[in-house]
Amino acid sequence: MNSIVVRSFSGVAIFLLAAFCICAPHFSTAGDHPDNPGGQIHVSTVDGYGFRYQLYDFPDRNTQHLMVSITDPEGMAVMDGKVGFLVKGPDGAKQKSMAMGMKGAYGADLDFAQKGHYSIKTKAVVGGKKLFDQFDYEVK
Repeated sequence: MNSIVVRSFSGVAIFLLAAFCICAPHFSTAGDHPDNPGGQIHVSTVDGYGFRYQLYDFPDRNTQHLMVSITDPEGMAVMDGKVGFLVKGPDGAKQKSMAMGMKGAYGADLDFAQKGHYSIKTKAVVGGKKLFDQFDYEVK
């Protein structure tokens, strides 16, 4: 009976190890994104909270993914906030989206396909406190 339990456990362990080895290259610290789709586009501080923005390109979905990682004044990742983006494109068109929390960051699919200047506004509600951030980004 014990040999059956050991064989079953070792089979499960081998399966989990194989699954990790197959999936691990597809994960990054910012979430489930391709290894080199874009990168950091802005860093700022609002009322002691750190905001780090990254933009990822998904050509197969014809979209980009704007992510913001937020840290509290002590440097700890904010995991329980609500975040929204308002993006004004080069043509004046506005995109508004609530971000989804994922792996220590907040992200939303937005369209940055047109070349030119974008105005990005972020509203984050963290522990009942409203934080507003704004910056410009140029797609070349």
